[in-house]
Amino acid sequence: MAQTISRVLRAAFGLLLVIVPCSASAQVGRIFVSAEAYAGVSRVVFVGKIVELQRVDYEKPLTFTQKIGKPHRLVFEVGETIRGDEVRRLDLVLSLQSTHYLEYMRDHAVQIMLVGGPTRLDSFPGAEVGIEERGKRADDQWYQFRVLDPVEVPGSGPERAIASQINTYYDSGRMFTGGLEVVVGSKEILKRVRDFAKSHPETTLSVMLRVPNEFGALCGAPNAYCGITLPVCPETKATLIALKANLGLILRRIESRDEAYNRSLLATEVDKALAQFAVDGGK
Repeated sequence: MAQTISRVLRAAFGLLLVIVPCSASAQVGRIFVSAEAYAGVSRVVFVGKIVELQRVDYEKPLTFTQKIGKPHRLVFEVGETIRGDEVRRLDLVLSLQSTHYLEYMRDHAVQIMLVGGPTRLDSFPGAEVGIEERGKRADDQWYQFRVLDPVEVPGSGPERAIASQINTYYDSGRMFTGGLEVVVGSKEILKRVRDFAKSHPETTLSVMLRVPNEFGALCGAPNAYCGITLPVCPETKATLIALKANLGLILRRIESRDEAYNRSLLATEVDKALAQFAVDGGK
């Protein structure tokens, strides 16, 4: 009886971990990351799958951020290198607070775009804290495991909630582009990531454009307010200039009860984003 109760409690706690992140984020804003921003801001971009994930004892000193989670060794089998040194397998040690999603990705050989670097790009779900990469310390490095296609949701069973939540977290394979369009699926997303990495071999800064919630909803759940992270580059500047001249590029694509508010919001936020280009030397 005691063992049965223990198993039930563990299962309930596991489901709670799946549900809580979404609920906890319901009252805060959300910043979507564009495909080009993933390519531009990240130090490494790989496409592949997780083949190993296990808890490890790590006896070397850890930073405060690394101590929040527990050290895990993760091995990523690389099918394509978009940015960074070409490797067949990427060996990482990460500080993880929860492993439910990564374990599901490993167990189901889910194709993933792995991005890593000193910038914590995404927060829904949050990027993972690095400890080591290929045997070298990865202090102040963050890693995001981005699912680009919807995963199959079982009709029943303990994995149903996890698979459904993965689709919610990763917007069912939808992503904004640097041109403020929405693309769907790994084929279209990776095309833009590859093209940007090829045309911009050096990493870039990023800028955030806040947009009406109704526009964010074209991609995924916007929460209380939302914005889009874009790379600081000539293409983004041209998009912002075009939007400043014609706010209808966004407003005509949404239905809103308060168009005047959204128009005022966009006008202000476009100016704020363009100001970042002046700070960055006018790129």
